[in-house]
Amino acid sequence: MFDTRAYGHSAAADRVGPFATRDFLATVWRHTASPGQVPLILSDERGEVALVEEGDHLGLLGHEGLVDYRSPLGDAVDLLVEHFRASGRSRSFRFDSLPSGAADVITEALDRVGSDYRMAPHAETAVVDLPETFDQYLTAIGKKQRHEARRKRRRFVGEMGGLRLATFEEPGPVLDDFFRLHRRSAGRKGRFMTGPMEDMFTELLSGEGWRLDALYGDDNRPAAVVIGYSDADGYYLYNSAYEPDLRHVSPGVVLLTELIAATIAAGGAVFDFLKGSEPYKFRMGARARPLLVVEGVT
Repeated sequence: MFDTRAYGHSAAADRVGPFATRDFLATVWRHTASPGQVPLILSDERGEVALVEEGDHLGLLGHEGLVDYRSPLGDAVDLLVEHFRASGRSRSFRFDSLPSGAADVITEALDRVGSDYRMAPHAETAVVDLPETFDQYLTAIGKKQRHEARRKRRRFVGEMGGLRLATFEEPGPVLDDFFRLHRRSAGRKGRFMTGPMEDMFTELLSGEGWRLDALYGDDNRPAAVVIGYSDADGYYLYNSAYEPDLRHVSPGVVLLTELIAATIAAGGAVFDFLKGSEPYKFRMGARARPLLVVEGVT
């Protein structure tokens, strides 16, 4: 465990949602930390970096499959330099999921202490840059995808007797529906929603900015549910699940299209699908945002 109080620094990288905040990282840590991991929170009035040490290896706190963006907070170069110099021993390190602004902070600190490192592509997120209106968005995705979006929406309405998007900002029955639908997914996705994961999502949903959005037809059983985070920049889609028996009416795509429309109406600048290069994200207008990994030995 570690103290969740912080100095209120901004992230070094732009538009990283909740993922660099201490509240988010503390939640992930509580529910997923491995034995032998020790959190190292470097923090003062200059900035903050959330590290984790495991034996002679140093990384950034939180499993990379759960933390879509990594970023130091504030001006953290000196903090990292001081830590590297004071450690007094050689350690391997791997800092993953870094947008360019965050990677700059890490590499500047490593350069200053003379550490050898390798920087390479690691993953990518998929980000839609939103226009001012939903009609402009439909124009931007092209004729074929615009036709598909409208066709799938008509099919959903026709077979489900209507369409309703509802937002929930605290745990409750819809979160239970999300867990149920998630467990019905095929393969690894269906096995992902373990007890500790349910506890983590429940805690996240209790935090500011987190919400569930559910798609309904003419009844009270959701066809699809997503959990995400919204702030002044836009919306970050963290996880999703849909009713497998309704795949013929594309509830997942219909929900995402409705959610993009709602984000535009709220004045959001981006709709961030987060990590993963699934083709549907790019069909829906996303561009790839590259993430970097920095690794070596101190």
